[in-house]
Amino acid sequence: MKSTDVKSLYNEEYFLDAVDGHADFANFDGSFERLFDRYRRNVELLGVEPTHTLLEIGCGRGEICIYHAKRGGKAVGVDFSKDAIEIARHKARSLDVSPEFREASFDELSEKDGLFDRVLACEFIEHISAEEGDLFFRKLFSLLRPGGRALIYTFPNTLQRRYGYNLFRLYNLLRGTRLPRQQPDTTSEHYRLYHLNEQNHLTLKRAARRAGFSKARVGYDVELASGGFAKRLAFSIVKKTPLRHILFNHMYLVVER
Repeated sequence: MKSTDVKSLYNEEYFLDAVDGHADFANFDGSFERLFDRYRRNVELLGVEPTHTLLEIGCGRGEICIYHAKRGGKAVGVDFSKDAIEIARHKARSLDVSPEFREASFDELSEKDGLFDRVLACEFIEHISAEEGDLFFRKLFSLLRPGGRALIYTFPNTLQRRYGYNLFRLYNLLRGTRLPRQQPDTTSEHYRLYHLNEQNHLTLKRAARRAGFSKARVGYDVELASGGFAKRLAFSIVKKTPLRHILFNHMYLVVER
């Protein structure tokens, strides 16, 4: 199955009621402070400066492109969903900014469109097939300016699904709580139709190397974890050990050209 086979799923309702950050969208005013927390983290991880040209692949509602354009940067957002692009353009007009939003698939992009200092693909690669994923990385390499940086942010981590969750189940069982065999968010047909190509740190790095990237690092956004001091401390410790690859889900790959 390819992403184009389920293109109809990516409609207005999906972007306004289901995609992360939808609850913040109505009040988004183009400022960094009003970005959804993950989007703020993406900007920080990418190191986006006003002088950079920015391409966002799978831009959805377009918040990061709007934010970048509002502070004077050149931003191009691409999404194959007509509804997503209409939402993004309407929000941009309401804030009197002019990023470029294109209704197009990532595979329609080429070097003729120019090279970019920064490229973002947030929660995108898991929504395309494995074959499309290889093409995506090759496109990414060709569109990134030498010295540029790209961020691929994805959820979930397949190693957490296979191993980490079972450890979490065992931990809870020892405490007297029985959890279901499968993580609840994986059992619906809706989930299976959206998630065609889930990743882990090994698959991401291999794909980057095949595309020509020599500088690639994987990280986990544990700062998004909620909970008390003890939980945050445990997360910060695990983050420095190999256990992070099977216990954390919020995963990103940063590549440099």
